[in-house]
Amino acid sequence: MTDAGVGRREVMILAVAITCLAAAVFELPLADDDIPGLAVSFALAWAICLMLLVTNGRGGLYRPSAGYLVVFGLFHGGLLVSIALRGPEGFTAYDTSWLYSGYTPSAVRLAILGMATFALVAELAAGRSRHEAPEGGVPPFAGGTFAIAGLGVELVGIAIFAGAVAQAGGLDLVSGGYATFLQANESDGLLGYGTLLIGLGAVLAVTAGGPARTAAWVGLSGYAAVAFLIGTRGAVLFPLLAVLAVEVRRGCRIRPLWTVLGVAGLLVLIGLVRTTRMAGFGALASSVWSSPLDAIAEMGYSLRPTVVVLDWHSSGEPYRHGATLVAVPVRFLEAMTGWHGGPPAFDDRLFNVEILHRIGPIGGSPVAEAYHNAGVAGVVLFMAAVGLVLGRLERRPANPFSNAMVGIVLLPPLIQVRNSFAPVPAQLAIGLLLLCLVHVMRQRADRHGSPALEVRA
Repeated sequence: MTDAGVGRREVMILAVAITCLAAAVFELPLADDDIPGLAVSFALAWAICLMLLVTNGRGGLYRPSAGYLVVFGLFHGGLLVSIALRGPEGFTAYDTSWLYSGYTPSAVRLAILGMATFALVAELAAGRSRHEAPEGGVPPFAGGTFAIAGLGVELVGIAIFAGAVAQAGGLDLVSGGYATFLQANESDGLLGYGTLLIGLGAVLAVTAGGPARTAAWVGLSGYAAVAFLIGTRGAVLFPLLAVLAVEVRRGCRIRPLWTVLGVAGLLVLIGLVRTTRMAGFGALASSVWSSPLDAIAEMGYSLRPTVVVLDWHSSGEPYRHGATLVAVPVRFLEAMTGWHGGPPAFDDRLFNVEILHRIGPIGGSPVAEAYHNAGVAGVVLFMAAVGLVLGRLERRPANPFSNAMVGIVLLPPLIQVRNSFAPVPAQLAIGLLLLCLVHVMRQRADRHGSPALEVRA
């Protein structure tokens, strides 16, 4: 038995169940007009994969790999589940004709294969739960460096976000200005880094504990309130999950009841925000009960990029052989050598740019981009790599630097669930550089014994 009380036999049964389910789904004669069948297949696979990850005593749904899988499932299967429960007429705000193009069953199969691969590799990489007790507190000087760096970075991110809001029209955006906000900042790459810095700063400050932790949550909550009212969701959900993963590693116990209530409340809020930004505040009363399914459906549009790339390659279009995954480093080298490939907005080596030019602003997906580069093998390899990274992180003992690293490394893959891989290397580099700077600051503080950097957790 593992320390968490879950037997190896049960874990193996779940692993075999995932493998068998993935194999069975690839043999099922699913049709693109059988949305209930597709929804059941996806939901069952998602549930089994989550069971494998949450029964190992590493934080439940707040385990980094489990949190990633929760987001992945919502953004790839939410639309199917909503339509299965309410019918196609229940969600007509956006185009759903692509669901009936003939490629949706294959897209669902690829998503299930990706989930199964990710869950199995993450569980194997994490190994048996040793269930180490988290540290009781952060050493004073270390806490001070985490607090100073974290709150400073979070404030910079909030300032970038505030500038983007002001540029788009200020607080008038809360009454349905989502489209205006996007149009005003569509060419501003700085906004994405603002969101990243808010998440990274909150992770570092929460790691510090004490007043810095409280200040980080205050800043994150204020940002979330404005961002949600404007209509953004992922820009709030992704940093929130990364911070919660760090909190659980620090020893914070979140009761299942609070999780259920929090998820339900969040889905209602997302749905209501969507309703107000499209139909105004007058539509609130009639949409309270349908808003959770509306929110799940809207997030579930990340399945569409996979349908799109399947369509592209069915006609013989060649795979990209990793070009989109290394596009940003290659562009950097091109800039250094003087023969640049042009502005990023016109470089189709970037998956998000190619999707935008050929289809429109439908976002991205790790499954879609992996398939676009190397077919089914690409999906298996990419999702296995993500599972390996997150699983290995979970093996690290609970200490300030490991906890911060978990949040820093988890945030970019969460962001990529509905975007392209292009910014991930830069996002990881920024986060790890911040952690290195904290390490250097801590060493200097330890040498000089600076009382100004003391923070009690």
